[in-house]
Amino acid sequence: MFSLRLTRSEYARLRFQARATGVTMSRYLVAQGLREPVEQVNPEQLREVLGMLRALCRQIQGEATNINQIAHWANTHRRFPDEAAAIAADLHRQVDQICELRARIGELL
Repeated sequence: MFSLRLTRSEYARLRFQARATGVTMSRYLVAQGLREPVEQVNPEQLREVLGMLRALCRQIQGEATNINQIAHWANTHRRFPDEAAAIAADLHRQVDQICELRARIGELL
């Protein structure tokens, strides 16, 4: 058994959190103290991945503009231009890169 000094606001907050989880304050404090530590995300790695995502987003926005122009041209001329296949391949590659970055972010978290 031990005693603990708390301010009124700390006590009120702990009591509220314990009641919200449906346990006594003692049980709540023990559970919180024995919880697994939270791992920290490496900010440098996260910035790198976010920068890569930003660049991919810009590329995809440009490709979306190209696709819109191709769709307009195809509707006007009633045929599909040759460069559309290359743009589709670029988009598939970019989607694959986004999936890889998503996996890397998952590993960081």
